[in-house]
Amino acid sequence: MNRSIDIKYLKTFACVADKRSYSDAATTLFLTQPAVSQHVRKVEDHFGKRLLEKSSGLKLTREGQLVFHYSQRAIRLQDEMMSEFAKLDEQQFLKIAISDGIRPDLVTAITRLLSQSASLNLSISRFSTMTPAIIDDSDLTLGFVRPEEKSMARDILLEQPMSLVPPAGEAAISRVVFSTMLEQSLAKRILDESGLASDDECQWFQSESASLLGEAPYAPGQAAVLPVWSLPQGTEQRPLVAYPLGFFLRASNQFRKHFDMYALTDRIRELATPQG
Repeated sequence: MNRSIDIKYLKTFACVADKRSYSDAATTLFLTQPAVSQHVRKVEDHFGKRLLEKSSGLKLTREGQLVFHYSQRAIRLQDEMMSEFAKLDEQQFLKIAISDGIRPDLVTAITRLLSQSASLNLSISRFSTMTPAIIDDSDLTLGFVRPEEKSMARDILLEQPMSLVPPAGEAAISRVVFSTMLEQSLAKRILDESGLASDDECQWFQSESASLLGEAPYAPGQAAVLPVWSLPQGTEQRPLVAYPLGFFLRASNQFRKHFDMYALTDRIRELATPQG
């Protein structure tokens, strides 16, 4: 049996089966009744079975019920495909909001993946603090959340503890860089719990910009308390298991199909997973 059949014949057959009438199907499809009958015969010839029988009107045979079921699915899939294809022209840009705390090379890798895989143009904005408005205005939001914020983030790709980068060598701490996700008092407590004392002369810098942090973890006399995704690859760090963070991806309903289609969620999770 030839496994290929023109979907227009399946559409006609499904319409006849649904209407239980050749004439009603002809009216619905703007076809002549002979044309409708011809389409149905082509479907029956293709499968080599009677699919419709006359018994107090038209009735599906057992084989007809199976073909009707899958014809409906095929028609829905074709309609969905054409609708999504049309959206590619309507939606010129995928609007992405990315936390300032994500290091530049990871941002580049993720945006390259999205551009190449989904065949979409990208409109990228950065944010320091996640808000519902940012999520509502974006097709895709990427950033960090504390455990109590998980409901806003929706999709946590992976969890990693906050990281502590101690000062190089035996240098005393004269400067501390810490994430805007922390209060200064909490950052100080983390240092104290880690056996790294800071005195009254210590300078404190709060930042969520990974690009500004750049070489910060390597500065003499400086400690840093930051998400692992803010730190350059290979940075010597101590995981702060008592302070977990989640790396989240939140896609709009419109673009979730793209992510499912190209397995983008799993591929972004792989990029965001710390190495080593």
